[in-house]
Amino acid sequence: MNYRITNKWVILIGAMSAQFAIGALYAWSLFNKPISDAWGLTPEGGGYSTAVAMTYAVSLVSFSLSAIASGRIQLIKGPRFTCLIGAALFSGGMILSSQVSTPQMLYLTYGVLGGAGAAFVYVCPLSTLVKWFPASKGTITGVATAGFAGGAIIFKQVISRLLDVDTYTPETISTTFMTLGCTYAVLLFGGALLLDVPEGAAAGGKKIDSAAKDYKTTEMLKTANFYKLLFSDLLALMPGLLVIGLAANIGRQSAGLSLEKAASVVSIVAIFNAIGRLISGKLADKLGALNVYRVMYLLTIFALATLSFADLTKYPVFLGAVIVIGVCYGSFLSLVPTITGHLFGPKNFSANYSCVFQAYGAAAMLGIVMKSRVEFSQAFGIAMGAAIAGLTIAMTIKEKKEVAHEAPLEESFPEEA
Repeated sequence: MNYRITNKWVILIGAMSAQFAIGALYAWSLFNKPISDAWGLTPEGGGYSTAVAMTYAVSLVSFSLSAIASGRIQLIKGPRFTCLIGAALFSGGMILSSQVSTPQMLYLTYGVLGGAGAAFVYVCPLSTLVKWFPASKGTITGVATAGFAGGAIIFKQVISRLLDVDTYTPETISTTFMTLGCTYAVLLFGGALLLDVPEGAAAGGKKIDSAAKDYKTTEMLKTANFYKLLFSDLLALMPGLLVIGLAANIGRQSAGLSLEKAASVVSIVAIFNAIGRLISGKLADKLGALNVYRVMYLLTIFALATLSFADLTKYPVFLGAVIVIGVCYGSFLSLVPTITGHLFGPKNFSANYSCVFQAYGAAAMLGIVMKSRVEFSQAFGIAMGAAIAGLTIAMTIKEKKEVAHEAPLEESFPEEA
């Protein structure tokens, strides 16, 4: 595919199309009960089989671990080739899911293949768009990650419609996965084919600051800043994953909301999650990504304290707290890629960020464990303690001046294969 695309707005469309599709990975909870009923599996807590629910955990682990390979491949082959691999894995995993009938096979198709596909796609728009919008790296990263969140919101509605039947049957599940797989294929392959990097140096004609230190991944792994960012990111994401995942249950049990009102809270938080990514990206360009990162930590701690000690039967108090956590969670996912580029330089961004991204997988697994084993009141306290520890670590991250304002992220790619 030896062709060039030089219109940055076309590339933005391609990047957003790809991000939008893989965001659907987060809509898994909608499948738990339908698959359990259709396959005749014994329901447990929540009215569905925990064996089916485990598919989501498998996908998150695959997503996180596969990011390391995708980051390295992108350095060698470029974003288009890497995203095409992701498109094949993600859409193929969904299509294959239409042909399976056991949770174990679903772990392989949706979990391993789908999660790996999401990883191969996810970092491509991030590293590509900052090259075309060098003056607004924080903003464009926010836009890209908001596309991911937006996909989760929209596809939840799509999947709900596809599963809106009186009785769940194996045919219903098969048809749903096949329809989704084909839809994802169109969005992902179409988006991947529109990805390209600026020819020569970075877009905008800016020269790379020779004073900026470009760390190889092996060099980055020897720095204190890497581990500070890794663990502060883990501790930042864990409260958000916990509260967002339990928002409906918290609303019903702690705030006394009806089922319908609790479900609406989940949708509201998802929207503010996406908004947080956009806002924080814009603020990062004006105030510095690391500064905004620390402020979001403070807001997270305040919101967790509210959930721990305030009267949650007052709906505005409860809703305000979970909205703040949703905004901050989205902000962390938007800010960390920018901080990674600032700290460790532009040249090896995709490989370096894929290592930092391991914090996401670890946070997700911790969140899953806490949701299943800890009461709400205890969970809020643990999450607040984690956030305080994370902020303390974040305050010790030292941002090198010569890297903090470097030229646009730039990687050297051969012509697309």
